[in-house]
Order: sequence, then C-alpha cells, then structure tokens
Amino acid sequence: METQRRLLRYVLVYKGRLILAALCGLGIAGCNIFMATLVNWFSATAQSSPPTDIYIVRLGVAAGWFTVDGARFALIWMVAGLLVAVQVPRAALGFLNAYLVASATNRMGTDVRGEMYAHVQSLPLRYFHKSRIGELMSRMNSDVAMIQQSSQVVMQAIDGPLMITVGLARMFMLSWKLSVLTIVFVPLMGIAIDRISRKIRGLTTTQQEKLADVSATIEETVRGVRIIKSFGMEAHEVARFDEVNRQSLTAALRAAKRSSVVLPAIELMGGIAVALIVLAGGWMVVHGQITFRVLTEFAYLGFMVAASAKQFGRLNVMYQQTVASGERIFHVLDTKSDMPEAQDAITLSNVQGKVEFEDVRFEYVDGETVLEGLSFTMEPGEVVAIVGPSGAGKSTIADLVLRFYDVTSGTLLVEDVDVRQIRLASLRQQIAMVPQETILFSGTIADNISYGKPGASIDEVIAAAKSANAHDFITQSPEGYDTRLGEGGVGLSGGQRQRISIARALLKDPKILILDEATSSLDAASEAIVQEALDYLMQGRSTLVIAHRLSSVRNANKILVVDRGRVIESGTFEQLVTAGGFFSELYKVQLNAAQSPDSVIPNDDGRNDNIRSEEHQQ
Repeated sequence: METQRRLLRYVLVYKGRLILAALCGLGIAGCNIFMATLVNWFSATAQSSPPTDIYIVRLGVAAGWFTVDGARFALIWMVAGLLVAVQVPRAALGFLNAYLVASATNRMGTDVRGEMYAHVQSLPLRYFHKSRIGELMSRMNSDVAMIQQSSQVVMQAIDGPLMITVGLARMFMLSWKLSVLTIVFVPLMGIAIDRISRKIRGLTTTQQEKLADVSATIEETVRGVRIIKSFGMEAHEVARFDEVNRQSLTAALRAAKRSSVVLPAIELMGGIAVALIVLAGGWMVVHGQITFRVLTEFAYLGFMVAASAKQFGRLNVMYQQTVASGERIFHVLDTKSDMPEAQDAITLSNVQGKVEFEDVRFEYVDGETVLEGLSFTMEPGEVVAIVGPSGAGKSTIADLVLRFYDVTSGTLLVEDVDVRQIRLASLRQQIAMVPQETILFSGTIADNISYGKPGASIDEVIAAAKSANAHDFITQSPEGYDTRLGEGGVGLSGGQRQRISIARALLKDPKILILDEATSSLDAASEAIVQEALDYLMQGRSTLVIAHRLSSVRNANKILVVDRGRVIESGTFEQLVTAGGFFSELYKVQLNAAQSPDSVIPNDDGRNDNIRSEEHQQ
C-alpha cells in the first residue's frame, strides 16, 4: 500500500482537474441513462394506436394535422432529434473528461520524471559506478511513461463507478428483485478479476527490467561503437542484442498473455449474468410481475452496467502495471546519498586556495585500501603535482578534493575547514577541473565555454577562449561561437576539445584548479598548444596536477610520488631526479623511451610544426 499511497500523493496535486473530470463523468452517466429511458419509452409509445403518450402528437391527430401513421413518423423524428441533441453535451463532457484526466496524469508524470532527475543529480559518484546508465534511462522513460498512461486508469476509476451507481439506482426503480439478482454477480466478477490479475504486477516488473536491459545494451554499444568496429565485432554485438531483445519480447508476451485473459473472462461472466437476468425477467413478465417495457429497459441498463464493470478489468490490469512501475521509480527515489550535507554546513568566503590532507585513508570497497596515511598541504598559489604508476591512487586524490567521495578516515581541509562541513555548492564553486577526457555537451561552443558561469556575456566567453588558445579555430568554424557541437564534441580534435575545456575553467575563475592528466592523450603538437593555455590558466591559482608524463611537472612547487596509496617520495623536480629513488628511475625510463629524431607532426589546427618532445630536448 505504500507505493499506492505515494503515487496518490502525486495525483492529488491535480485534484481540482480530477474533481471536474468526475463531474463530467457524472454528466455522461446521466446522458446514458436518459438515452436508455428514451429508447425504451419510444419502443413502447410507438406501438400504441394512436401514440397518445405525447400531448402534441395527440393534439395534432385530433386537429387533423396528420394521420396516425404520420403521427408515428413525427414521433420518430422527435426521438431521433432528442438522441442527437443528447449526444452534443455528452460529446462535450466526454472531451472535457478525457482532457482533464490526461492533463492531470501527464503533468503528474512530468513531475515524477523531474523529481527523479533532480534526485539522480544529487546522488554521489559512487552510485553511478554501481548503476547502469541504460537502466536509469529506462526507469525515467519507460516506467514514467507507464504512469502517464494511467490516465485510462483514472478515467475508468471515475466513469465506471458513476455509471454503475446511476445504472443500478435506475434498475432498482424498475425492479428491485431483478436488481438483487444483478448485484449477486458483482462480488463474483471482483473475485475473478483479482485472481486473474494477481500475477500481472510481477510480470510487468520483469517486462520493465528486460526492457531496461535492452536500453542498457543500446547505450553501451553506441558509446563503444569505435571499439566494436575496430575489432570487427558487429556480428557478435548484433547476436548479443538479439538475445537481450528476445528476452524482452518473451517477458512482454507473458505479461500480455496474462492481461489478455482478463477482459474475455469478464465479458463471459457478464454475458452469462445478463442472460440469467433476461430469463428471470421473462418469467416475471409471463406472470404479470413486470411489463415487457420494464424488462427491455432493465436489460439495456444491465448491458451498460456490465460494460462499465468490464472496464474494471482493464482498470485492475493498468493498476497493477502502474504500481509495478511505481515500485521501480521509488527504488531510485529512495536511494539515499552516503555523503549527506551537514545541516550546519558553511559557505566558504575569502577563499585563497589552501588544501590540506591530514593522515587521509580511503577505501572504495571495505577492506580494499586505496589511500593510506596521506598527508600534504597545498598552499595558496602553489602547484602540487601527484605522480606515480597507474592504480596508485592519483585520481582518487582529485576526487576527494571535489568531494566526489568522503575520506574513510583522517581529515581533508579546504581553507582550514573540513570539507564535510562545507556546502557542496560552495566548495565546488571554488574548484575547476580539466580532465583527461573532455566532456562537451550538446549546444553551441559558447554554451560549453560558459557552462561554469551561466549568463556570461559573449565578450567574457571570447576573452576566455583567447586565453585558452581556442579563439582562432572557433572563428574558423562555420558559425563561430554559435557553431553547434555534436554529441561529445564530435568533429573537434582532442586538442580543440581540451582548449574549450580550459576556456570553460578560465571563465569560471576558480581559486583551486585540478588538472587530471590534461595533456596525456594529446600528440606533441597539440600538447604544446594546450600546455601554453594551461600555463596561463594556472597563474595565481592553487593547482593540483595529476600527471603521467614526469617532464610535464618540472615547474611544480612540490611533487608527491604516490605508490599503492602512500607518498613514497616528495620534493621539487630537481631534488627527486638527483635523489636516485623511484621518481628518478621512472624519469629515466620515460626519457629513454622518448629519444627519437625530430619529426614533422601535424598539429590539430592543420599546421605542420617541427616538434621535438620535451623529454628529448632535455
């Protein structure tokens, strides 16, 4: 019941629309009853000779305006006109009923999707390491769409009871004995609906999970299309997708099979019920307890009530599907952050850029230590470089500064304040990161540069681009700063994407800068251009440099050599090279590997420059 209660909370936001829809449903039920009564009255009146139930017809026959047959024809015209006249308000009420319900449920679906998206954005990075992107997309699209389709459920929940209530009231007025017989079938139909629909929720959950597998597979293969094609694995991926797709089809067919049984079963029971009522009513007509006219109207109303009861079958199917989707949605919404913000968290002011690690220990998984006893201080304006072999924990240090994770033990301070006591928005406002893999978003180049400072003027954007050595290639683009980028910046070289990333960081104007192997994936020509932009970006900022190429940290104020989560050496570049330790040996290996003749390397702007690697120049 908890899921139903929470879904109802979203529905009640739009209770005004639903109340109006209910009133429209009541009007529709009234129109249906009126038509049933009108048809019954006409069938009885038209057979009288002359049809004297209508005063104006009787007057017309008496005055000689028309014959008895003409009177019957006039009566037909009158009834036909009344039937058409009743359809006008019924159609209008039907439109309002459908629109109001659809408006409420679609708004509700939009609210749910918005709340899900905001909640997902608030979750820590650790959550995304354990979750599939395709799974999240499926829950935000397919499951929310299932709830939006529940407009049929709400509409039937409004119309069905009203039609049954009004219909039964009229049926009791006609014959209470036949009405009691009719009511006997109601609990029987309810039991049948419940038994048949009982497994639908579980089958719907399985169906949605298999659909999520399809979404996850599509998302994964589209992202990895270059690898798939380079290894010639297209046929393998098609076969893998066919298997996932087939499993989704099997789950969908099982759910459809179960839900398809509901309506025929109810129709069969309804038909049997009406047949028995007609037999019982016929016996009452023969014995003079009711007239044939009453039986005719009663049978007509019985079919209408049975049709409304049949809708409860659809209602229960949709209800079970909606609850199943609601459970999957609330599973995401109920995921709690393992990094809650302290209620008394402060907002940083007068930030200078000091960062301090005090005996920090960190584990991604319990028992698997990544950092052990890490201590160092980055003073305002200093450049501190973190170097070491792959898997040593270098990028983890950067992630902790941004508070993507909390330390397992020890303390991480920014401006002498524990980061756990700083508002996340305030902390990250003071930090900009230039990662190895540049992330660009759909939109214009100007949009991507101003991402860290929404509302920045075009002059500010251009100034940042110039400082990042990006202005020239941007102005050569078809529409300059208004050029729209493809997904992930498709169409730009690695160096161009990285310079846009640097311009983005410049425009944000942070006090603390993190460079996470920002040039490691670039060729020598692109690296030279990007490094020049980085040098400008680093001026006057505290900079944490995560580096693989040791020569790129020559000018750092302090270099920390990290291995297996511990600082094993520290000092300046010259001190570490001459010390003959781990750093010195690693530098010699890189220097020897870089020894090669001068090469002509095309850079990412299309020019050919004689580039000698920095290691070789040394």
